[in-house]
Amino acid sequence: MYPIQLNLSDKRVVVIGAGKVAYRKVQQLIKEDIQSLVIISKKFLPEFFEIEYPKMKLFTKCYDSEDIKYADIIFAATDDEDVNHLIKQDAKRYQLVNHIGDKAQSDFYNMCEIKYKDISIHFRSNGTNRSGVKQLSKAVQAFLNEEYEEEDNV
Repeated sequence: MYPIQLNLSDKRVVVIGAGKVAYRKVQQLIKEDIQSLVIISKKFLPEFFEIEYPKMKLFTKCYDSEDIKYADIIFAATDDEDVNHLIKQDAKRYQLVNHIGDKAQSDFYNMCEIKYKDISIHFRSNGTNRSGVKQLSKAVQAFLNEEYEEEDNV
């Protein structure tokens, strides 16, 4: 995998699914200036209805190939592997797809990001060890906070 950062300011993003994984992805996406964010699911975690993001629309429905017709970036984040596979099949070659259940069908993976002052540090495992990345990033964040807090107070 080639590490990059994406400018999402003019991108149309579609998330299919509204469970815990989709919610984590949306929490990151709403920090960006996306052209539009559409979330489609039969059921939503209640937390989705608390999000205040003017460019976000929620649709309570089953997935249909028309849902991704104009998307630039697609997150296949349902708990149904058949639907996630169908989303990847329906996507055009120019659309980037993150298939949460099958890294072989993903065009990209998300990286874990921690921030310290004006520095961002990214961790990745190429989609193989999310829990390890999470543990390591928390340890580094704690170290930075502790180590550099002492320097700031001197």
